[in-house]
Amino acid sequence: MWDALVVTPLTQGLIFLNDLIQGMGAPYSWGFAIILFTLIVKIVTLPLNLQQARSMKATQELQPKLQELQKKYAKDKEKLAQAQMELYREHGVNPLGGCLPMLIQLPILFGLYQALYKLASTGEIVGQRFLWIPDLAFPTRGMGIKWVWPPAPEFIGWATAALYLILPVLTVVTQIVMQRMTTPPTASRDPQQAAMQQTMLIMPFMFGFITLQVPAGLTLYWVTSNIFSMIQQYFITGWGSLLPRKKDEKVAKVVKREAGTSGVEEPTGRKGRKDGKGKRRKKKR
Repeated sequence: MWDALVVTPLTQGLIFLNDLIQGMGAPYSWGFAIILFTLIVKIVTLPLNLQQARSMKATQELQPKLQELQKKYAKDKEKLAQAQMELYREHGVNPLGGCLPMLIQLPILFGLYQALYKLASTGEIVGQRFLWIPDLAFPTRGMGIKWVWPPAPEFIGWATAALYLILPVLTVVTQIVMQRMTTPPTASRDPQQAAMQQTMLIMPFMFGFITLQVPAGLTLYWVTSNIFSMIQQYFITGWGSLLPRKKDEKVAKVVKREAGTSGVEEPTGRKGRKDGKGKRRKKKR
């Protein structure tokens, strides 16, 4: 059932894209087929991804009000949940709206993983290079991380291993950038939110470790997907907390300029203000 609905269509789709690119006389046809496949998936799921990004942005904007509710109903979890749902409903925010794109992409990710192994078992992508990557089917099933472990007989040498390690490193970097872009510039005062953000810092390295054990073609898909998501996220929410200092400096300049041109004087007391000689001036009536 799973093979018929997911793995086989993905396998045939990759073969079709490879034949199409190969027919155009382009080199590295399998690598470009995976990239083109990734772009097709991202374009098809674009409406859902946009909904996810907007939902996350709206939820971040509601954080101050959510924190107020947490203080107000700190001792009544039921009323807190009701108040939060009412706040979400009032602003048209679905707190679970960001889950759907991930739920859709997970079957594609697992299906592509099996499709690449299927293509490797039939010899379709074994030995197929892409740019600096010697073999899109490497590492093979069951090898784990032995290929980067010198004592293991599967160790391929650091010169070759370095070529394969580029993609896992790119996976970690792009995951970190994506996390920073989707995080608001201001730090959350909510202890639970702060703890969750600390936990999320580990996730990119977990993904990086996983990519050491799957075919390079799958890691190529993941990196391409991350880059596309970064571009999409930039046009929706900007850099997020990736470049908070520049944003804060820009805001400070705007505030300073507005304060300088508003002509509003700071209050100095109820009885008036002292002049340059230290004498108190009387208010004009």
